[in-house]
Amino acid sequence: MTTAPEPRYARERRIGGITRLAANELPGDPPAPVRAAVLNNARINRYPDPAYAPLHNALAEQLRTSSEQIMLGAGSSSVLQRLIRVVCARPGDAVMWATPAFEAFSIFARQAGAVAQRVPTQADGSVDLEAMLAAVTAHTRMIILVNPHNPTGAVVHGDELRGFLDRVGEGVVVVLDEAYRDFCDDPRVTDGAELARARWSAGHHNVVVVRTFSKAYGLAGLRVGYGIAPAGLARQVRDAGVPREVGIQAEIAAVAALKARSAMRENVERIIGERARVLTELRRIGYAPGDSHGNFVWLPLAEDSGRFAEHCFADGVLVLDIAERGVRVSIGHPTDNDCFLRSAHTWVTGRVAV
Repeated sequence: MTTAPEPRYARERRIGGITRLAANELPGDPPAPVRAAVLNNARINRYPDPAYAPLHNALAEQLRTSSEQIMLGAGSSSVLQRLIRVVCARPGDAVMWATPAFEAFSIFARQAGAVAQRVPTQADGSVDLEAMLAAVTAHTRMIILVNPHNPTGAVVHGDELRGFLDRVGEGVVVVLDEAYRDFCDDPRVTDGAELARARWSAGHHNVVVVRTFSKAYGLAGLRVGYGIAPAGLARQVRDAGVPREVGIQAEIAAVAALKARSAMRENVERIIGERARVLTELRRIGYAPGDSHGNFVWLPLAEDSGRFAEHCFADGVLVLDIAERGVRVSIGHPTDNDCFLRSAHTWVTGRVAV
């Protein structure tokens, strides 16, 4: 890597003694209307409505689908876990995803007794759709397609995705994991919910979409996610869950968040702006990150990833090390990002940035 002049960065802003940029959390609090809704309806002595009618109805209106096609869970992880358990129910059934990926996929496959089919991403971090198609076997029951991909931030464009779905057999359920969809500003990326509805209308019932309130909406601590699927599959997934899994405050916050989408978009635009700044600065220093469409950046450092993560931690910055592959760094407040950039600079130059 080439070196660059020493930059000037803001002083660090630490939480509990460390700058946390490893979990893709939204920096700062959720919008004021969401906080107020939770505080004004703190009925923590009551169980939530097991039907979750307010949230089901709000999501159905936003997604232009029926409430029977909606699945809720304690984060999108819960919905994904149950989907794998329901779809991969027979011995030998397999679930496929691109790797590196969200580590919980392996846990969910193991819990379901499913075979894990891991297909490496391409050198630029993009999902290798052709390799995934080639890896499909008679036992493949599900493909999880994360778009934008975590941890690389790469995206699959609409025309590529439609072509992929046309070639996947009807017996394979394709789950579009859109946890980071709100951070994507590439107009060529298709809205998964719109695509799913179109596929269902055309008689193709093997497309499912999962999303979360943990990322763009800033409700990670409340644990609420959702998905849409054909009504029969959605019912099976709901039946496989723990009754009243989503807490009452989580439901109240999610309904309020859907009403405060303009405030959410303002937060997202700030993240997108900071992401562009961090990418520009990393490239100026001498790194080669690819474009990212999530609330994070990806550094493909290969065998240096562990040492780089340790270097950052020594500087008080926590990043996610994916061993021997790279490092994922969440976009935080500008001062958080400057703290990381200072550490990235000293890794290259060995000199302290001022």
